[in-house]
Amino acid sequence: MNKDIIICISPEWMGGGCGVLRVQQNVNYINQNHQHFGVKIIMTPVPIFDQNILNITRCVFIQRPFQTLPWLKEYKNLQPKFGYSIVGEVDDNFTTYKGENIPDYNMSSLTPRPWDAIDAAARENLKCIDRMITATDYLGKVLRDKFNYWNTVTIPNVCERALWSRERKTFFREKPLVLSASAMQHVRPPQPMSQQFPAGVSGLRGDYDGLWPEFLIKNIDKMDLHYFADIPYFLDPVKDKITMHPWQSTDLYIGEYNRIRPDIVIAPLKNNIFNRCKSRLKFTECCASGAVLMGTDFDDSPYSCIHPLCKVSDKPTVEELEKVFNNIKNNWKEIIEFQYDFINKNGEWLESEDHVLKWLQVCGFPNRSMI
Repeated sequence: MNKDIIICISPEWMGGGCGVLRVQQNVNYINQNHQHFGVKIIMTPVPIFDQNILNITRCVFIQRPFQTLPWLKEYKNLQPKFGYSIVGEVDDNFTTYKGENIPDYNMSSLTPRPWDAIDAAARENLKCIDRMITATDYLGKVLRDKFNYWNTVTIPNVCERALWSRERKTFFREKPLVLSASAMQHVRPPQPMSQQFPAGVSGLRGDYDGLWPEFLIKNIDKMDLHYFADIPYFLDPVKDKITMHPWQSTDLYIGEYNRIRPDIVIAPLKNNIFNRCKSRLKFTECCASGAVLMGTDFDDSPYSCIHPLCKVSDKPTVEELEKVFNNIKNNWKEIIEFQYDFINKNGEWLESEDHVLKWLQVCGFPNRSMI
């Protein structure tokens, strides 16, 4: 019997975000080319136990298996009968590690989470999972160090060439268009006293560690600064000189990004475990679009691979940031070529066979390379 089915269980698949980037785009692409890859994927928000389907299932794939999943043990119990593998994936921090979890500047940290219960569910679920795909090597380290789980494979987040790839960018504005394309959780805006926050909430600069705000304010007339979703509160003195774009769902974000066509994307990060777990997707997007990433580098930073002229320390001065900004303006052609080479050589397009075949091999399918 030809076992050519993957059951992909993704509770987030209709909600955008991680469900689209980590799972749905892979599923769509593989299903569109199922004759070549020899596999079809059933994507579902709930488990499937139809025995006719399990008979032809090669893999049960579960996105973020770190909540209570009573049905997972049933899949494990049925595994000897049907012979499928069980694979999980994770692309962000999900636990407390070395005393850290969600940083205080992320507004979601104000909602208490049952970390002990989350860890207990993770330990129980990992007993049932044959392999874990992680978006970063550091997430694999967390699984090894905290949960003694060693069977991990790193598969980075990728960009879909069909959506991202336009003609190669061959221009760089004299007054660079600088974009912050990050989500709102990188800064904690101050909140007045309210029923939700009886004592109010103080503002925190968050990932804008060091003197990033002072650099942006001082140099605002030397750049055309744009923000997705919201302008940080500490840029209020120059907010009239900043363009704000509404936050976009994952499927519309790419179109808006390509319409803006930034010259530089800024990616400040605070040096913490939460950010070490993050993927380098913002850099991959820059490689795909022809923007230059100006990002924070530290030990295990997601941006350790960016061009050396674009790296910023984790507590930069205004002078350091100005130097990097000018380095980019003076060397943009070299940097953009470096980035185009990076995404092509590392196979970080969705359509790269290196990416798809690695994903399928983790799920138990043989290598079906065209070459």
